[in-house]
Amino acid sequence: MPLFYSLIGETPYIELPQSMLGWFGWFFMLVLLAWGIRSWWESPKLIRSTRWWVFVVLLMITPITSLMVALQIPGLESLPLPNIPGETAVPSMILLFMVPGILAAGMVGILPAVIIGCVSGLFLAFWKTHTLFSVIETVGILLLFAVLVRQTYRTRFFKLLRHPLWTGIFTSLISLPILMMGVFFATTGSLAVRLDYALSQAWMILLMRVAELILAGIIGEIIFLFGKGIWFRPKALRPSPVESSLQWRFLFTSAPFVIAGIAILILSDWWVAGAAARQVIRDRLKGTAEVAVESLPYFLETGQNLIINLAQPELLTIENGQLYSRLGENIRAVPFFRELVVFDGSGNWRNSYPTQDAEQLHLSTLETNGIQLAMKGVLIQTYTTPPNPGESSAQISFLAAIRDQQGLVNGVLLGRTDMNSNPFTQPAIKALEAVHNNGGDGIIIDENQRILFHTMSGNDLVMTQYGGRIPADAEFFDDMAPTGTRQIVYYQPSLGRPWAVIISVPAEQAQDLSLRIAIPLLLILAVFTLIAFFALRVLLSSLTASLRRLVEQASKIARGQLDSPMPVEGVDEVGQLSSAFEQMRIGLRNRLDELNRLLVVSESVAEHLEIEQAVNPILQAALGGDASAARIVLIREVLMEPPGNSLISYGTGRASSAYSHLDAQLFDLGKQQEPILIPNFHRGRRLSIQPGVGHPGSIIALPLYHEEQYYGVLWVAFDAPQNFSDEQIRFLTTLAGEASIAAANSRLYVTAEIGRQRLVAVLASTPEPVLVFDEKERLFLVNLAGMQVPGLLHDTTAGAKLEEVIQMPELLELMRIPMEEKTASREIAMPGGKIYYVSVSPVLAEGRRVGKICILRDITHYKELDTLKSDFVATVSHDLRSPLTLMRGYATMLQMVGELNDQQKGYVKKMVGGVDNMTRLVNNLLDLGRIEAGIDLRVGRVSAVEIVEQVITLLQPQAVQKNIQLSFFSPDSPNVNVLADQALLQQALYNLVENAIKYTPMGGRVRVQLQIKTSSVVFEVNDTGIGIAPLDLPRLFEKFYRSGRREAYQQRGTGLGLAIVKSIAERHNGRVWVESQLGKGSTFYLEIPIRGRDETGSSGFVEKLP
Repeated sequence: MPLFYSLIGETPYIELPQSMLGWFGWFFMLVLLAWGIRSWWESPKLIRSTRWWVFVVLLMITPITSLMVALQIPGLESLPLPNIPGETAVPSMILLFMVPGILAAGMVGILPAVIIGCVSGLFLAFWKTHTLFSVIETVGILLLFAVLVRQTYRTRFFKLLRHPLWTGIFTSLISLPILMMGVFFATTGSLAVRLDYALSQAWMILLMRVAELILAGIIGEIIFLFGKGIWFRPKALRPSPVESSLQWRFLFTSAPFVIAGIAILILSDWWVAGAAARQVIRDRLKGTAEVAVESLPYFLETGQNLIINLAQPELLTIENGQLYSRLGENIRAVPFFRELVVFDGSGNWRNSYPTQDAEQLHLSTLETNGIQLAMKGVLIQTYTTPPNPGESSAQISFLAAIRDQQGLVNGVLLGRTDMNSNPFTQPAIKALEAVHNNGGDGIIIDENQRILFHTMSGNDLVMTQYGGRIPADAEFFDDMAPTGTRQIVYYQPSLGRPWAVIISVPAEQAQDLSLRIAIPLLLILAVFTLIAFFALRVLLSSLTASLRRLVEQASKIARGQLDSPMPVEGVDEVGQLSSAFEQMRIGLRNRLDELNRLLVVSESVAEHLEIEQAVNPILQAALGGDASAARIVLIREVLMEPPGNSLISYGTGRASSAYSHLDAQLFDLGKQQEPILIPNFHRGRRLSIQPGVGHPGSIIALPLYHEEQYYGVLWVAFDAPQNFSDEQIRFLTTLAGEASIAAANSRLYVTAEIGRQRLVAVLASTPEPVLVFDEKERLFLVNLAGMQVPGLLHDTTAGAKLEEVIQMPELLELMRIPMEEKTASREIAMPGGKIYYVSVSPVLAEGRRVGKICILRDITHYKELDTLKSDFVATVSHDLRSPLTLMRGYATMLQMVGELNDQQKGYVKKMVGGVDNMTRLVNNLLDLGRIEAGIDLRVGRVSAVEIVEQVITLLQPQAVQKNIQLSFFSPDSPNVNVLADQALLQQALYNLVENAIKYTPMGGRVRVQLQIKTSSVVFEVNDTGIGIAPLDLPRLFEKFYRSGRREAYQQRGTGLGLAIVKSIAERHNGRVWVESQLGKGSTFYLEIPIRGRDETGSSGFVEKLP
């Protein structure tokens, strides 16, 4: 058969169980399978409709995967079922047998996997194994796989089991009992035969199933890893049994080791018992074989010697009647042969005993050939021939040549005997019959491996070829009987002779003996295991009961039920844990008491800023226990209006007034910043004792320090001397800390209140309206000037919300602008016609914003002046431009009157140049006035790159005229739009580039570059000109300022270009600055925000978009 083959060509049939035990096992396994399906039932309604198509496809390919691609495993052989004749089969693995079931389990559900397992098992049963148990085995294995791969437990072990590959390996291991059970019940015969066959064959079946499961698991693992949404993945995980119970955790952890240990003990016991049983059988078979084989050489030697002695010459000379009598006397004298035959010199029959009919001798071919060999001089020969009809043993023929006195062969003597009748073979026959009576078989074979004697009744096997194994020497080995059962064989060759004895007994005998040896030990092991199991359960129950009590106590503690005591039993670990829980309960109850008192104290300190209200709960908490007085002594600064005394004291308790004379002494001692512990007042020397006044038995005092400031002392007095515990000191230290905080808060409150009163007085005297809001945008205060502005405020109550206070929408919008450290400002027109310049600034304390302040300044007068300025600018624009235009016109027309000489032309040129300079100065003044006045600003989205490109285009002729390289470096980032007046922004950049060209010598370089920042765009103009002196840099952007350097005066200018740039930058909420070195050049920077001030509300101009 080839290595790969198909099962389709096999004849389908199935064999039903051959015994009642087989049927019982089949139904038992069926009930177990039904119980498993019911326990792990998954409703088909939970399976999505799309998954059923997957199930249908897998079900359709199941016959193909069950019958195709079978792989033989060379080197392995499986025995047929015992007591059923058959040949050994080479086991094979159906490569894709488990694939549909595995995929159905992971992709569809448990029920589809069971259905596919049933179909696959039927195909396997009919075409391969021919047993009904294959169906249950296949369904059971797939059910286990489906349950394991679809479980939703969250521990690492169960998470690993959701991987198909690991689930396949684990399932194959735990399915061994199922396979062994199936093989056991499917086998016929006694308990020993079934057990022997199950143990010897289940491992081979397990090997096949492991290989099939692993191959299917690999395919499933690939789908699990790469097929998102195809394989089952739990949406929610739940705790595993080992997480919910300590018993389950212990059993789950120890079960593998216990099971492995028990399995090792059982297998070791079985192995030892089997080895002992085989040794007993080996010794018995060896003894029997040695007894039997010892008689065979003697039998052959005796026969050869006897036939030679009987082959006398006179047998050929006496008459036939006497010859017959002589042969009879020889047989009766030595009862070895049962027949003697004499042949003459020609090989013809002469006479025989007991029969005298030559035809009844039935000479075999070997005997006939032997007679001819004897006539040719072969003196002695031995042959084995088939038995006579009705006999069960082979005949042994001895031939001897009859020679005369001259040594010539004149005849042949033939002597016949058999194993059953010959007295010399009786010891061997009886030994072999004894083996047969005990269920075994005994065989004697000759040198040609033909059976001479067989203990089985009848002569069908005699003189047939022995088909079993023939070792070279004596050996004890296992073989298979014709009935299909295993047998134990002992082979013993005869010494010096080619014959051998073979003794075999069924392996059942060894298994029976093994069972008799192993069962007592197994029973002891089972009893010990049960006792250990129940003892462990009792021990674990006792331990878990104690732990449950601890859990219950812990639950009570968690619920705050601290009054239930915990019973402590024993001094072991559980008892120590119970004692620790009880101590924890008592400690928690005391701590909870202290925490409750501290909570009241903390709430009081947080709620009250007045010191008297804050310290009362502190004194009440300190008075707990058997204290007779609790007092606190503080400095005067904690009160707004302190009394005439230098110290302030408060006290509570029945002896508080009696011990008040100690306040001053304890206050002075508290300055040492250490707790004052006086366990016995009368033995102490730290306080002076005044006669005639009461004194406590013991005192504990804690200094009150906060941020290195001494505020006073908290002290508690007791009537009797006592030692103070760490818990008392810690609790009172905590109370002292709260008292320190209360004193510090009170002092801060006093200081703040005084400051607030002063601030209110200052703001009340301020003529400008002022509004202050806290961090929650609630009104903190407003001065009288703010209340008097009509239409400004709705509600002036302290604590009112922002929208309830502000009446003007523009002011409300400005107040809501997010700010950190910057000031937002805007001009707002009031209903009465007045215009206020409003600035809103954050109020910062230690780097944190705690509110905002709004200041309004009346700029109505300044606005009126600005209007007059605008009118003046318009008038000057008209009055100056008209005469200048006429002057330039007439000057240019002088050349038309007549021919002018060079001197006249020079005068005309100077006149035109002067008029142009004057016109440029007037235009710059008008531009500067327009910019500063904010007249006719047109704000829109402007491309920064386009502005630079337009300026470069306009000034490129001037740069070429001076041989100056004018370039633009554009950033890699996308074009950025800024919100600005395009004409003004272009004029500002034009002035900077024109200045750079003007003050750069010929052959120089001017480069314009853009820097894109997060919230702004920087125009950078770099030149290689004459540079700017450090003394000129601070005043460079002032109006009409020009450097005093000779190089600067060589270039004409009005001194307004950079002032215009600065005004344009400021009108856009930007800035302009310069970096320069003499002789190396200058770099001017113009920064414009990407978002204009109209978007943030901090500018007064309005965006005008097309």
